[in-house]
Amino acid sequence: MKRLFLLASLAFLSLSVAAQPDTPVVQFLRENPARAAFNTHSYEFLPTHDTPAPAGYKPFYISHYGRHGSRSDWGGGQYATVRDVLSRAKEKNLLTSEGESLLREASVIYELYNGMDGRLTPRGVREHAALAERMYHRFPAVFKRGSKRVRAVSSTVPRCIVSMNGFTARLQSLQPDLDIDLDTGEKFTEYIATGANRTIERRTSAALAPRRQQMMASLDTDTFMKTLFTDPEAAKQFIPNPSAFQYAMYATAKVGEAFDIEGDMFRYLPFENVVKFHEDNFLSAYLNQCNSELNGELRLPLNKPLADVLIRQADDVISGKVQRAADLTFGHDWPALGLMCYFGLEGVSEKLSVDEAAANWLPSWYCPFATNLQIVFYRFTKYHEILVKFLMNERETAIPALKPVSGPYYRWEDVKAYCANRVPHTRIVAHRGYWNGNAQNSIASLKKAQDFGCWGSECDVHLTADGVVVVNHDGAIGGLDIQKSNSEDVRAQTLVNGEPVSTLDEYLTQAGKNRDCVLVIELKPHYSEEREDILVDKCLAALKSHRLYDPERIAFISFSHHICRKIAKLAPGFTNQYLEGDIAPAVLHAEGINGIDYEYPVFYAHPEWVKEAHDLGMSVNAWTVNGKEDIEKMRDLGLDQITTNEPALARKLLWEVCNQ
Repeated sequence: MKRLFLLASLAFLSLSVAAQPDTPVVQFLRENPARAAFNTHSYEFLPTHDTPAPAGYKPFYISHYGRHGSRSDWGGGQYATVRDVLSRAKEKNLLTSEGESLLREASVIYELYNGMDGRLTPRGVREHAALAERMYHRFPAVFKRGSKRVRAVSSTVPRCIVSMNGFTARLQSLQPDLDIDLDTGEKFTEYIATGANRTIERRTSAALAPRRQQMMASLDTDTFMKTLFTDPEAAKQFIPNPSAFQYAMYATAKVGEAFDIEGDMFRYLPFENVVKFHEDNFLSAYLNQCNSELNGELRLPLNKPLADVLIRQADDVISGKVQRAADLTFGHDWPALGLMCYFGLEGVSEKLSVDEAAANWLPSWYCPFATNLQIVFYRFTKYHEILVKFLMNERETAIPALKPVSGPYYRWEDVKAYCANRVPHTRIVAHRGYWNGNAQNSIASLKKAQDFGCWGSECDVHLTADGVVVVNHDGAIGGLDIQKSNSEDVRAQTLVNGEPVSTLDEYLTQAGKNRDCVLVIELKPHYSEEREDILVDKCLAALKSHRLYDPERIAFISFSHHICRKIAKLAPGFTNQYLEGDIAPAVLHAEGINGIDYEYPVFYAHPEWVKEAHDLGMSVNAWTVNGKEDIEKMRDLGLDQITTNEPALARKLLWEVCNQ
């Protein structure tokens, strides 16, 4: 894939924290050390450039996503540490002139911070006002010749709302006849402010932990101490951990720009330490939020809801359904990064390893304060074809996977087709957990499915003779008929990995540790409808007691038509899929059952049932899909989920047809 990187030797790709080769990232920081602040680097207002559009095409609409402007950080304790340590050292006459200067600047930051985490600073308001003015003068035709209506929507976070107000107030001052609607609310925030999830964060932390440990151990503390203190040995009485104190100093310097501190506050740190701290910060963000080798398949789907909203808004304007000059959306850094990756923008979205990202990914270029993505739409009255170009932080940016009409201009229909195939529609359910190397229906298999990032993990439940819900696939274990045996006897049996048979309560305890993996509970048919009713009631009660009674966290499946009807009545908002494969979707839908989960050969025989179910708003799953050809067929039929014993193979096959 084409990459917009500064020229660098391939030898630099093995960057380690112990070495400081002059990689593109290092060159980037040498050019402007303030960039070491990464996502707290204030916006760089650089000259803009517009490649002429194809003849006859004029801009008429802008879709914009902007991160809030410069703000305070969540570093109050670190700011106080720097100020207090230096104050005590000053009392002992231990500060150099540089130490005195740092004390003054750190004191200003702490006072301006004033205990308010994440508060937009005056600079943040100015940034958005300036961005609005630059947009207005760059694309005057959008605001002067077309619709006078503008809609602005923000997440509910105050710094985003104030940024929105600063931006729109400047637009209004430039053109008073604009009709600007402002809005915010929880439903908007759901798609505006999508971050990473805990599964991704855990994987990232595990991947970076050795690197971080090595980084902290390799810091140059001697130079730092000599810079600030006249007697570094005496100063150690205030600084038991010089490495940790340097990190606090870095955290303080990161927000110097946001508080309008003049001068580069990173000058107090050895440059090689600044590079290491910067890398530690941005690698976590890259792995958590972008299309990395480690987490790309988990992260990209999280960006789809925001991209879908922007696409739908644009289509409403293009079709004439809505008259609007611009849709302005105000949110946060991580969704902005995710959105740029979803659109496949050059530079930010490349799928990199940790070492490649450390050497080449230019974080403050992509994610400073006031980060913005502007999608500018062009039309020519003689043609229906709509062209678009993408401005990443006001810079024309390519989509390497698409062929442009010319320069940075792409057909909107091509962009939409690309986005429609950006992530798989079909999601993975681990059958009885991800049990390769574990045991089916074990807690270990559930945890492995969660850690792998499966959309869901399936388990099977039965009711013992004494009314305890236990997790096991077969109706018998160790010669015991589970439904006719007491729970104590059933629980005495062990799975092949040594775990005892779990109760549903124990299983739900593990399910509750990961919000990102849906627990798909298969309720087994029982000897009577009365017993099945008890099983349903006990399952729902257990979910409520574990605070898991949530349609986004739990789905139900069963071979029992009666159980599915019962769940439809008692839990109508939950995914509820019938398993037997002998009933057409319309019949189930009429009974309030909202999904089908049939053995995959059923869909070979009745592929029309997929469309029928989808047209009725039902979900469609298939079990148990393990072979390459069968996975590909179910994928191509557009199933919502497949249940499989082979999650790794399924992920590979589902993603291989996507644009990455």
